[in-house]
Amino acid sequence: MTYEESIKYIHDTAAFGSKLGLDNIRTLMSILGNPQDELKIIHIAGTNGKGSTAAYMLSVFEEAGYRTGFYTSPELYRFSERIRINEDEISDEDTAYYATKIREAAEYMAESNLGNPSEFELVLAMAFCYFYDKAVDAVILEVGLGGRLDATNVISRSLLSVITKISYDHMQYLGDTLSQIAGEKAAIIKPQGRVIVYPAEKDVINVFENRCREQQAELYVAELPSQGTASLTEGQTFFMSDKTYTTKMAGLYEINNAALAIQAIGLIRKNFLRISDEDIYEGISKASWPGRFEILKHDPLIIADGAHNEDGAEALSDTLTKYFGEKKVSLCLGILKDKEYAKMLSHLLPHADHVIVCDVPNPRSLTAYELAEVIHEKEPNVTTFICHTAREAYERVQEEKNNAAAFIICGSLYLVGSMRALYLSRRLRKASRNPLSAGTLLRS
Repeated sequence: MTYEESIKYIHDTAAFGSKLGLDNIRTLMSILGNPQDELKIIHIAGTNGKGSTAAYMLSVFEEAGYRTGFYTSPELYRFSERIRINEDEISDEDTAYYATKIREAAEYMAESNLGNPSEFELVLAMAFCYFYDKAVDAVILEVGLGGRLDATNVISRSLLSVITKISYDHMQYLGDTLSQIAGEKAAIIKPQGRVIVYPAEKDVINVFENRCREQQAELYVAELPSQGTASLTEGQTFFMSDKTYTTKMAGLYEINNAALAIQAIGLIRKNFLRISDEDIYEGISKASWPGRFEILKHDPLIIADGAHNEDGAEALSDTLTKYFGEKKVSLCLGILKDKEYAKMLSHLLPHADHVIVCDVPNPRSLTAYELAEVIHEKEPNVTTFICHTAREAYERVQEEKNNAAAFIICGSLYLVGSMRALYLSRRLRKASRNPLSAGTLLRS
């Protein structure tokens, strides 16, 4: 298959639907020779912070000179973001090669009545084969949904399990209480393995303790850092174990993700002897993760944040208060209908001067009209503008003239990804017209 044919094939598998469970992925990986069993894997689950924690760890490994595979989903901008080695995304040629290889195995499954792998399972299988063939030193593997029945849990062992902050999301699949949700995440802990978890309520920690007893695994509860300085343009400093670290990521929640990553690396340093204290410091300071309180434009100030559940909205609210105080911001907002959008709005609307509502480019989208009605019920004095596409919302943001401190694009990673792509395209067009100004791309 060509690259274009490969992407079409992968996306067309959505027609088969998907279900949580490991039968399909186990069969598929068995046909492919189980390359995942030969990889050194750091497995990351959690409700919020998985991507950032993974990005910090990847940056440290790269700083130390290791070649590290990185699997994540969904992509914000292009398919190749899902499968990387260090900062290098999988090439179009390799995408076509591995998609063709996986298609042959999937068609054999279908012909033999062994099941139809989902899109997520196909891409994960591609990643495992790619990382194995490229002989990476380690793999950072991000869970897609939950943990127990997530396809990434096809792995039989890991160097370390990492569980980020547990909060309410995907309750229709994972349960209605934090303990139930934690139980789904805890299932990635392997026999005789090790796990480090974000600090949580006693009921949640009890779940992890029970799982570790069952698996004869070691449990570590991370310590949160002390906040230092925080600046929109300069990033943040934080303190942990008598050391000072910096991160260029401005979201207040990011220092907790960085601290979790630092402590996770501490647990596996003996497996990667070249990682020094300086590598950790430099890796944390250089790490970035798109769409998480990311400045897309400085004048006017436009920021994209992937807050897509109540906990994420609350964390965004805290960050807005830190940087803007009582000043109002303009929101560009789109939310999926299976999220607790009323609770999300309760954190976001108090900051809003006005709101541009937009359909999310996903079949699960809450319509712009529905979202506008909910906003009007909660805050009838907030002016709301309705847009139906990310392009329309983008144009509306470009035309806005008001005294708001910033535009904040949030509510769904799918909306953030679409809007971010439009801003990246604009930067590239500006650079092509004035190649001497390429160094200004981050301050368009």
